[in-house]
Amino acid sequence: MRHPSLRQDLSMVLSVAICTYNRAPLLGRALDSVRNQTWAGDALEILVVDNGSTDRTRDLVAAAQLEDIRIRYVVESKAGIAHARNRALHEARGEYLAFIDDDAWAEGDWLQNLIRAIESIRPTPECVVGPVSLVWEGERPDWFPTRFESLLCRYDMGSKPRFLDAGGYLLTTNSLFHRETLLALGGLRADLGHKRNQLIGGEDNEIFQRLIANGYRVYYQPTACVSHPVPKARQTRRYLLRRLFWDGASQPLVEGGSTTHQQHSQRPWSEFSSDAKRSVRFALEVLRGTIQGDRMSAEDGLYRLVQRAGRMRTHFIMALGAR
Repeated sequence: MRHPSLRQDLSMVLSVAICTYNRAPLLGRALDSVRNQTWAGDALEILVVDNGSTDRTRDLVAAAQLEDIRIRYVVESKAGIAHARNRALHEARGEYLAFIDDDAWAEGDWLQNLIRAIESIRPTPECVVGPVSLVWEGERPDWFPTRFESLLCRYDMGSKPRFLDAGGYLLTTNSLFHRETLLALGGLRADLGHKRNQLIGGEDNEIFQRLIANGYRVYYQPTACVSHPVPKARQTRRYLLRRLFWDGASQPLVEGGSTTHQQHSQRPWSEFSSDAKRSVRFALEVLRGTIQGDRMSAEDGLYRLVQRAGRMRTHFIMALGAR
């Protein structure tokens, strides 16, 4: 898909969406970081999509609107981050739409560096992503496995800017999309993404896969930096196990590749049976303290088993729907 660069269309409106749910104490910081961007473009629209908050979110945004006319406020009643992001996709007025989480904050040159890729890189990417650094409340726990930091929103594809291939992924936490491209792909999968207490994920990986599969380009811009907090409540083993369970529960949905929960439910019972057998064999290997001949710690085995339990949960639901 060909589309004009920002330099070719000086009347361009750039939209930044912050989707939020009951995060009023943190939302102000995210909002201020977007309002204070150094980008000197023609017009910036800041779209706050409230996903049914019951705290002071509306009042906070209303106060910010008195100071900044660029801020728009929209309510999306369907619970789930994917629903909120899709609402932003349809509400936004810009040719390009950037996303940042409601508990994250951007460096002052964040937008400038995202847009630089659109202006200067050829072929022009349809999506630009940047790194997300974790800011731990207090000391980082020594026990927390580095490989699971992505579950806390850490994203780092290295120090070199480059196009990402099919082996990569993205985090919507720090992203810029050509809006018409995302609309043409049908937006984000609404059966994926966090919904209140359910931490189903995978919508980021799934939209990345669809972009690549359809010949669109995703570019990594390491200078477009966002920070994401890790509060004490997310630094516990209990929270990590919960995230791992839902990460496992998300995997079969992403692997299935269809676009609705109804379609995902039409899965044979054999998938649940096969996954259950694999999980039992894995559990026995953990109990023997070995995986493929290598020694594995009991804690690491527990992490993997919890992920597998999540996979079985989803396969079981699919199997019930297919009966």
